[in-house]
Amino acid sequence: MRAINKLQVSIGFLTLFAGLLLYLLTRPPDIYFVSFIKGADGPHYWSLPFSSGIGGALPSFLHVFAFSLLLGGFLACRKTGYLIICCAWLFTNLLFELGQRYPISAFELIPKWFEGMFVLQSVRNYFLKGTFDFFDLLASSIGAVAAYSVLVRTREERRESK
Repeated sequence: MRAINKLQVSIGFLTLFAGLLLYLLTRPPDIYFVSFIKGADGPHYWSLPFSSGIGGALPSFLHVFAFSLLLGGFLACRKTGYLIICCAWLFTNLLFELGQRYPISAFELIPKWFEGMFVLQSVRNYFLKGTFDFFDLLASSIGAVAAYSVLVRTREERRESK
């Protein structure tokens, strides 16, 4: 069994933390996850100079990149495993983004029992109130490619001697 790749996991957590800070500083306080920390009538948020276009899609990049590195680092797999992990996170992000493009269809797929569960209850609002953006699709794709590249470059070769 392979050991956890600490470098990959560290990069993943740092990227996730950067994404959290980005959300806390640049998103309005009525965003679901931000409202738990800031409160619904929390302090004002900043607008980044690059927040329109691809800059606004930075969270999509960070999400795919960070979670691919975290899972890849914890599982410490080979190149094929890394590819599957990156594609899975990309596919997940793409599905959620497309759910914002077709909110009624996505809304109807969500089970009723999601309503009483802490994080899952916000999925309906994510689709109904979210905004579809082609840059998010692009950023997610670039995040998957970047994550795969980092995972392969930071892979620890283990040769077992017999």
